[in-house]
Amino acid sequence: MSTKWTLVKTVLGIVVLIFLVSFSAKRHGCKPVTDVKIKVDHESGKFFVNDSLVRKVLEGKQFKVSEVALGNMEVDQVESLLDRNSFIKKSEVFQDVNGELNVKIYQETPIARINTGVDEFYLSEDLNKMPLSTLHSAEVLIVGGRIEEEDFEGLKDLTEYISADKLLKKHIIAVKKEKPNSFILLVNKGDYIIEFGELKNFDSKFEKLKLFYDQFLGKVGLNYYERINLRYNNQIVATKRINDDKQ
Repeated sequence: MSTKWTLVKTVLGIVVLIFLVSFSAKRHGCKPVTDVKIKVDHESGKFFVNDSLVRKVLEGKQFKVSEVALGNMEVDQVESLLDRNSFIKKSEVFQDVNGELNVKIYQETPIARINTGVDEFYLSEDLNKMPLSTLHSAEVLIVGGRIEEEDFEGLKDLTEYISADKLLKKHIIAVKKEKPNSFILLVNKGDYIIEFGELKNFDSKFEKLKLFYDQFLGKVGLNYYERINLRYNNQIVATKRINDDKQ
């Protein structure tokens, strides 16, 4: 009899526990979000996204996090909503036991600022277009001309190559597309243009340029040449500047 009674009490205890847990979970699921905690990754000095922008997305016209019960909150839906923002590369969202919504934001990384004459935008490392921001201006390579999407991959390779080289990064500040498959590089010191041609053969072209810097420009000065042409294999064609006083 004692054994049976013990078994009955155990079963009743389990039933009561399940009921309490179920009731607590149901009660918790009916509660609204108590707070939204936002953490934005500002790695490498990117400030396109702040708390205010994230909260604005979460409290939009068609969807308001504050009006959704915790039990009805679909985290995937919230992440999808955030990820549609052009400045957000990826978001991670989860709920905690206190009814708080935790949001982690990873920002897009711009590699170039492109001005086509019709449109102006940043190009991200994932080759996505990013609009200009009122919150932050990125220090990236300036690119001008009639840029097409087919140019994006080559521009990414070019910007990465320049950014990884201290000498090139110091001198080259802009790229311009003169005609299809033909680009020039602009510098911050000296009044000369670098004719780069197609966006390929970076190693050979830049090795020639750095050798030219070391052997010639360092001796004659940055304004001695008007154009430096890297298009040809195994050689550089440099055009001397015409002396205005002798024209």
